[in-house]
Amino acid sequence: MRKLTALLAVIIIFALLGAGCGRKKNESIAIVNGQPITKSQLFDALEQADNGQAGRQALDSLIVRQLIRQEAQKRGLQVDPKELDGRLEAVKDYVLAATGKDFKTWLEDTGQTEEELASRISTQILTAKLVLTDEDRKKYFEENQDRLKSLPHNTESVIYREIILPSKEEAEAVRKELLAAATEGKVASAKFAETAEARTLNPVEKQRGGMAGWLVKGKSGDPELEKVLFQLTPGQVSEPLPMTAPGAPEAKGKTPQQPQFWRLVSVEKKIEPGPITLERNADVIEEWMLNDPRFQLQLQEFFTNIRAKADVQITPPRYRSLAEAYKEGREARERRMSQPSGAAPTAPGTPPPPAPQAQPGPQGK
Repeated sequence: MRKLTALLAVIIIFALLGAGCGRKKNESIAIVNGQPITKSQLFDALEQADNGQAGRQALDSLIVRQLIRQEAQKRGLQVDPKELDGRLEAVKDYVLAATGKDFKTWLEDTGQTEEELASRISTQILTAKLVLTDEDRKKYFEENQDRLKSLPHNTESVIYREIILPSKEEAEAVRKELLAAATEGKVASAKFAETAEARTLNPVEKQRGGMAGWLVKGKSGDPELEKVLFQLTPGQVSEPLPMTAPGAPEAKGKTPQQPQFWRLVSVEKKIEPGPITLERNADVIEEWMLNDPRFQLQLQEFFTNIRAKADVQITPPRYRSLAEAYKEGREARERRMSQPSGAAPTAPGTPPPPAPQAQPGPQGK
């Protein structure tokens, strides 16, 4: 299974770098004893953090995103709306499994809109189109069939919540409470999440409404849990299930043969697998390729080249070093291009900032 933490880290970076661009800078984001703190003040504080390093990196990332789009336009490259929609749908699944929040709530919490996120995912797609060839993609896809078979969208899987309780009796009582609030035997996700936040013994899941995450059939190591989960339909609540916590101290008064805890589980979403094709797994292949040492040099050269070709003018003094890096990189490129064939290369000036690390994109449908 792909690491959810890696994906969410990328999404959070997207939110920090681009969310809210173009919104009102004087919008109040906090009120302290009646006195407002504005978004503009927050931006100023972020720009000055670490002697301007944070602002410098964020500005460079925004410049590179613009350069990528300009380069793609020059080459006539576009993003297929269907491909973009598929990636957005996959992001929704990963957000749910990692945070327990629906997509709309997560967008609000991270201060961005779906349009802004779609724009940043589009930039990812264009970067891969600019750096990777169709032949390399196809070959890499064929070489990694076994890895692809274990991914959540390529095999039967579920996203589920659970409530962990200290005894079977308490688990039965909580289940009765949930069913009393059910409609036609289905418990609303919000109700289950609210109950989990109040009752579950798992401190991590408590903060995300009991969300346990993604379970891929045959990969959990718990066949009994799998059997129950894949028999449930979304909204149904299981009977109390016995469980033990590996390495946990024995509960007082219980023998090693007795369950230490009991849990109720409910499926949030079932994933029906589709055919394993390059089209459906394009984002996964891109992620793996751009993080593969065999393709890192191509990615580095691409970013270095588009920076060196760009005419970037930066005026604030705090970003002077970034402006000088772009200028010197461009001048070094112009010197190299003006040299006769076979001439020894001129020593370049201060290189531009390092290329952003290749970032994984959400898995395609």
